[in-house]
Amino acid sequence: MSNKHIIWADDEIDQLKPHILFLENRGYKVTSVNSGEDAIEECKKKQIIDLILIDEMMTGLDGLSTISIIKKRWPGIPIIMITKNEEEWLMEEAIGFHISNYLTKPVNPSQILMACKNIFDDKKIKADKNIQSFIKYFNGLSSELENIKNISGWYEIYNNICNWSINLADIEDKNIIGMLDEQKQIINNKFCDFILNNYKNWIDDSTSKDGSPILSHQIFNKTLKPILSDKKQLIFIIIDCLRLDQWKMIAKLLRSDFVINENFYTTIIPTATPFARNAIFSGMLPNTLKESYPDIWKEMFYNNQLNGYENELFEKQLLANNFNNLKHKYLKISDLKNGKKFINKINDYKNVDILNIVVNFVDILGHSRSESKVLSELIPNEAAYRKSIFNWFENSWLYQAISTFKNWDNTDIVITSDHGNTMINKPQLVKGDQTTSIGIRYKYGRNLRVDNKHVLKIKNPLDYNLPMFDVNTEYIIAKDNSYFVYNNDYHKYVNMYKNTFQHGGISMDEMIVPLIHLEKNKLK
Repeated sequence: MSNKHIIWADDEIDQLKPHILFLENRGYKVTSVNSGEDAIEECKKKQIIDLILIDEMMTGLDGLSTISIIKKRWPGIPIIMITKNEEEWLMEEAIGFHISNYLTKPVNPSQILMACKNIFDDKKIKADKNIQSFIKYFNGLSSELENIKNISGWYEIYNNICNWSINLADIEDKNIIGMLDEQKQIINNKFCDFILNNYKNWIDDSTSKDGSPILSHQIFNKTLKPILSDKKQLIFIIIDCLRLDQWKMIAKLLRSDFVINENFYTTIIPTATPFARNAIFSGMLPNTLKESYPDIWKEMFYNNQLNGYENELFEKQLLANNFNNLKHKYLKISDLKNGKKFINKINDYKNVDILNIVVNFVDILGHSRSESKVLSELIPNEAAYRKSIFNWFENSWLYQAISTFKNWDNTDIVITSDHGNTMINKPQLVKGDQTTSIGIRYKYGRNLRVDNKHVLKIKNPLDYNLPMFDVNTEYIIAKDNSYFVYNNDYHKYVNMYKNTFQHGGISMDEMIVPLIHLEKNKLK
C-alpha cells in the first residue's frame, strides 16, 4: 500500500469523488480542496505533500497563478495540471512553471492513477540515481583526500558534502544516511588534522600566504573594500551561526533575483562570536585587538560587553582604510519586533554608504533547542534544522529586506556568518579552577586538564594571537564532535548537551563559512 499524500484542487471537487475514492482505494491519501487559495493553505501546514493535482480554471485564484505561488515557495512538490484548454500558449506557460505533467479533461480514474504512478516512479528513479552517484563519489574520495594540498580543496569537499546532505535528506534508505554521516566524520577528522598543521602559519604575518584562506579579520580588505572602492552602496549582513548547508537552503529563494557569487572563508578559532565577529568588524586578530584597543577589550571581556563595540571597531577599520567620509549604520536585530521596525524604516537607509546588519535568529534557535524538549523534538536532526531555517527565512523580515534592497540602485549585498555550528555527541571530562570560562566547545583558564587526543591545547595563547587573561592563561578547543563537561553533575550535562548544535571548536561545519556576494540580476 502507498502512503503518498496528494492534494487535489478543483472548484468542482464534489464531482470528482469517484476519482478520489479510486485513488484512496489504492492506498493514496487525498486531501481535496475547491480553490487555489485552499491548496496553498494546505502546503503551509508543513505536512509531507508528494503531489498536487490542480484544475487550470478555478474561481478566485486560477490554476496557473496557484502553480506560480506554490513553485516559488515549495519548488520540490510535483504538480499535474488538469485543463479543458488545449491551446499551445497555455501548455507552454504551464511547462515554464516546471509542472510535471498535464492532463486534458475529461479524465477517467485510470488516467489519474497512471499519471500519479509515473510521478512517484520518477521520484524513485531519481532517488536511486542520487544514491548510485553518492556511492560512486565516496568510493573515489579516499584518494582525493590524500591529494588535498590547501584550503581550497577542503572547500570543494565540504561543498560537495553539503550538497549530498541536502539531496539525500528525503530518501527512505537510512543506511545511505548512515553512510553519509560516517563518511563525513572520517573527512572531518582529517580536516581537523589539516587545521592543526596549518592554522598557525595562516595567522603568522611573517610567513608566506600562498594557498592561505581568507580569515575572519581579512573579510573587510578581501571582500568589502573592493565594493566600497567601486563607489557602491554596501549592505553587509552577518547571520550569526549560519553554516553552509543552511545557506544553500535559503539561497533557493534568492536565485531568481540575484547573481549569487559564492565564496568561502575560514573563521578564526575559537569559532565563537566574541572572537570571530569582533575580528570581522575590527579587521584584527584577538590579541592584536587587545593590544590596539586595551580599553575596549577590557570593557568587552571584564564587563561582559563581548560584542558591544562592533560599530566602534568597524568605524576604526574604516578610518584605517581611508574611508573617512563614508556614512555607515550598524544594526543588531534579534527578534521579529525589531525586524518589523527595521522594515518600516528601511528607506531611511537608502542613502547610507554601508549598512551593517547582524541577525541573531539562527544562533538563538540553536541555543534554544539545547534548552527545550519541544524544540528538540521539532528539530531532531540536521535536515530538520535546515528546513526550520528555510521556513524562518522564507517568512522573515530579512527576506523582505533583501527583496527591497534589490530595487536600490548601485547596491551590492554581502551575506556571511561569524561561524557555523556542529552537532556534538562525545563528552570529554575537563578539570580547571574557578577562573575557567564556561564554553561547551572551547575554554580558557589556568591548568586545564583534559584528554589531549580530542582537543587542541594551546599552552601559549600568543602563538595563536589569542589574548591572555593572566600569565598562566591557556586554551583548549574541541575537535570534531567533542564537548566539555565537568565532574560536578557530569551525567546531567552529558545528557543535556549530547546531540545539540554548538560552536567554538574545530570542524568543517564551524570553520568553513559561506561568503556570499549578491548582485542584482540585470536580466530581471
